[in-house]
Amino acid sequence: MVLKLFLSVLTDPSTRHPLGLHTIQSPAPRDITLLRARLALGYIPMSWRHIRVVFIPKLGKPLCQAKSLRPISLMSFILKTLEKLLDRHIKDGVLVKRPLHQNQFAYRAGMPTKTSLFHIVQRLEMSLKNKEIALGAFLDNEGAFDNTSFSAIITAARERELVETCCRWVRSMLESRLVHNSIMGSSLTAKVVGGCLQGGVLSPL
Repeated sequence: MVLKLFLSVLTDPSTRHPLGLHTIQSPAPRDITLLRARLALGYIPMSWRHIRVVFIPKLGKPLCQAKSLRPISLMSFILKTLEKLLDRHIKDGVLVKRPLHQNQFAYRAGMPTKTSLFHIVQRLEMSLKNKEIALGAFLDNEGAFDNTSFSAIITAARERELVETCCRWVRSMLESRLVHNSIMGSSLTAKVVGGCLQGGVLSPL
């Protein structure tokens, strides 16, 4: 029964929830084969492509402006499982050989934004102590999630020597998305032409 449930979720996850999967000790070989096939072929099942988007207000922002709302993507949890496996592969393999810049903060273990602020404050204090003038330049990349092109994402992945099979799957996952939103009685479905998912496992990386 448990195996049947897992297989049904693999083929049509949009109509089921992961509540019953906590009883599965380990996936059967057939389950693993299905997941491997989707990755190897760069194929995203139709039911995985449909993503519901909900808007969360940003703190301190006026609700009369569209950019004051953060769109969060709610997608298939099996799709997010594949994302998580690929995320582990990238962090434990690709980024070990080709690491990110040492001053890249956030979205990295042990490198929170608080550490970045600490380094800035430390330099300012040192300048004050030595009676120097401190000059700072701050750049805000507005809409980083929304405006990143698919080509830029895949190019960056290839530059880090991510295998082509994984690059193809990521591109397919990005380009095949259909987002749905319902608000105040109106519904809209659209195909995404750029950006990455806020709420996706791989998006921050």
